[in-house]
Amino acid sequence: MRYGILRYLYAAVDFLFPPQCLLCGEFIFSYNDGYLCGNCLDAVCAGDGPLCVTCGMWFESPEGAHHRCGTCTTNPPHFDCARAAGAYEGLLRTAIHDFKYRHKTALAKPLAQVLAERGAHMLPVKSYDVIIPVPLHPQRLRDRGYNQALMLAERLAGQWDVPVWRELLRRNRRTQPQTVLVKKERRKNVRGAFSYCGRPLDGKRILLVDDVLTSGSTVNECARVLKLNKAKQVDVITLARVR
Repeated sequence: MRYGILRYLYAAVDFLFPPQCLLCGEFIFSYNDGYLCGNCLDAVCAGDGPLCVTCGMWFESPEGAHHRCGTCTTNPPHFDCARAAGAYEGLLRTAIHDFKYRHKTALAKPLAQVLAERGAHMLPVKSYDVIIPVPLHPQRLRDRGYNQALMLAERLAGQWDVPVWRELLRRNRRTQPQTVLVKKERRKNVRGAFSYCGRPLDGKRILLVDDVLTSGSTVNECARVLKLNKAKQVDVITLARVR
């Protein structure tokens, strides 16, 4: 009975306020079924092909099997595995930019849904003990008003039934945006920028969540700190990664 009433209420709302895709504006069947149209979902989920089994970078050739890239072979990262829902380009880049910088926080739900569905095929989601979002510096958090990584992490937690630990991984100093730096500068920029201030991590399997993976320096430094605090495994999932 309750479900039937809710269905009629949703139908009435959709009739009075025709639902539109949050990215392209195309009319969709119902907000109850999601916030993105099928075309946008397909575009957001782009990024298939052979990839590095460690950092998740897609190889240029569409042929062949997954294997470890040269960088991860010669200089293994502190995290164990990193995966992204798609490439940081096109529609996905626009969506993340709107979500992150234009305060379009309504995008958190559909983007997290994409992340949950895509991530379930790439990572052993049932094996994680806890989800930890990459933190913002307190000043940047005050300026923006929200941490986009935390918003994604909270929704993933609901999808995968894994607890979120908030504010235990902390950013000690305000760093320059990684996007304005070259790779070597990015590693130096985040070195020592994080600390862990929580309960013991002995034997815990951690899933670290962020919006974009560029060079991997930020999540690698976070993983280093978590491993120093006895985390057994640190995997990373992001909405997008730079090719």
